[in-house]
Amino acid sequence: MTWLAIRLHRVRMVSMALVVVLWAGFVAAERLYPGIRGISAGLFPYLPLVMGVFLGAPLLSREYERGTHQFAWTQSISRSRWLAPQIGTAAVLALTTTGLVTALIWWSLSDLPPELTGVLPFTWALFALALGAFWSAVTRRTTVAMGSAFFGVAACQLMAEGLRNRAARELGWSSAALGAAEAAITAGLAGVLVAGAWWFVTRRDPG
Repeated sequence: MTWLAIRLHRVRMVSMALVVVLWAGFVAAERLYPGIRGISAGLFPYLPLVMGVFLGAPLLSREYERGTHQFAWTQSISRSRWLAPQIGTAAVLALTTTGLVTALIWWSLSDLPPELTGVLPFTWALFALALGAFWSAVTRRTTVAMGSAFFGVAACQLMAEGLRNRAARELGWSSAALGAAEAAITAGLAGVLVAGAWWFVTRRDPG
């Protein structure tokens, strides 16, 4: 089942590889033209949006729309066993892409901004993926899930930025403390969203 999930993710693998190539282009431009240095880091907040919209949102809804989920479930494969490789493969893909992009930015800037240090970029990637997968399981419609994931991730990013600035200004939290708290919250929310997606997949009518 794992190899089948990997084969189903081939298009997404190519898409994430193109994302890495795109960021490599940004970094190469920064190295050639120091005046634009920082563009690769400035565009990084869009990466979770890509994860949620193009990796998480179509993850399950494509299977529902094509009816391939019913074929899998009639082959003595439980819904949980069907879901686990889907989520797992997508998570590995999201983490790998985030790691490569972060490494490229580090190579260009050497001194990373606080939001790109530690595990925070990775927990945001997992949160965006989980949010997309959740809406994918709820709506079973790719376009609806993609729109919901886009606005959901964007709204959460704006709220996180506002809370981060307020905590730093009014409570005097350090960048390290803020990053650790934000990483814990996004990781926890990702777990809740994956559990929600599992509930909708295993409890609802197969359709």
